[in-house]
Amino acid sequence: MLYSMDSPFKSISILYRKSHIWLNNGCAQCQLTAAQAVVILIVCDFETLTQDEITKRLSLDKSVIAKTVNKLEESGFLVRTTNAKDKRTYDIRPTESAWAVYPAIKREIDACFQRMTQKMTDAERAEFKRLLMLAAETTIAQEEEME
Repeated sequence: MLYSMDSPFKSISILYRKSHIWLNNGCAQCQLTAAQAVVILIVCDFETLTQDEITKRLSLDKSVIAKTVNKLEESGFLVRTTNAKDKRTYDIRPTESAWAVYPAIKREIDACFQRMTQKMTDAERAEFKRLLMLAAETTIAQEEEME
């Protein structure tokens, strides 16, 4: 090992940085950045979300999501319509273009996960995924409790 991994935060930072680079490279064929790909992924997963819901689900800054959604709308990947219950809110839906790249985005994300876990057994990979999801859910729940 070339460097000491005495802190889980160093490991998380490296995993985030490397996976972001890999996803950026993999999604370039669709003319998308990693950030745009993740927004398309979550909007397709839920079919309709408000901008605030996207922000909460991805735990990103509102301005970052606003810029990303605007760019994706301009590029024809997302469409924004007024929410029927709250006229001040917009529903964001995927377009046919988003649905067309959705399988490629999922493949790229799977490839990134496989790449970072290639030295793990299938059981270790499944447990790692479960633990990552548990940590993320716990973190989001703590944020919601503070609101």
